[in-house]
Amino acid sequence: MNIKELVDRNHFPYWGIVSSSIGLVFILTPQLFYEGSLGEPYSMFIFYISMLGEIGVSELAWMFNLGMILAGILFIPFMIGLGFYIDNIISKITMLIGIFSCVSIVFVGIYPMNYGYEHMISAMSFFLSGMVMTLFWALAILAQKEVRIHKGLSLGGFLNMALFMLFLYGPWEQMGWVTPEFSMHATLEWAIYFAIVGYLLVLSIYVWRREKRGVSL
Repeated sequence: MNIKELVDRNHFPYWGIVSSSIGLVFILTPQLFYEGSLGEPYSMFIFYISMLGEIGVSELAWMFNLGMILAGILFIPFMIGLGFYIDNIISKITMLIGIFSCVSIVFVGIYPMNYGYEHMISAMSFFLSGMVMTLFWALAILAQKEVRIHKGLSLGGFLNMALFMLFLYGPWEQMGWVTPEFSMHATLEWAIYFAIVGYLLVLSIYVWRREKRGVSL
């Protein structure tokens, strides 16, 4: 199989399905074994995602970081395939943004929280590029001349963009949305995680089913 076949319409959905599955298993599993510096269990409503990759604190930090690296790498052929599948100028631009976002995720795994500055740059690169990427995927789907992906699925892209904006620009912590049991900012980060992995998984399965059946769904 050559490189072109890896990202054609019959194969690129598999990359999205596999990458999303890795993103779910390798990121969610470490929560079950997490014990904070004070012996506290992990909570999505208090702790940030990257804390699961903190070496010396998270027992399965290696699994989390490996999952970020693998998911980031394996999502790249999916981004390329989706860009050419939708096949308009917006999708081609989004493909490039998506590749950058994937590389950012890889570096989040390479530089966990222990590497303060490098981790911050990698994470912010993902959040900013991810916000633009999901918006542009939505616009690319709406701009299709030959509809290969149902235009209703653009809503997932707009939802993702809204969550990114709330996370990046909402004044939640300053407004007192933090208690020992709840952090709005951390909760929004987890909302982004489920939204973007879920959205890419839905797109992957949609295209896979459409091409398998040879008819529009």
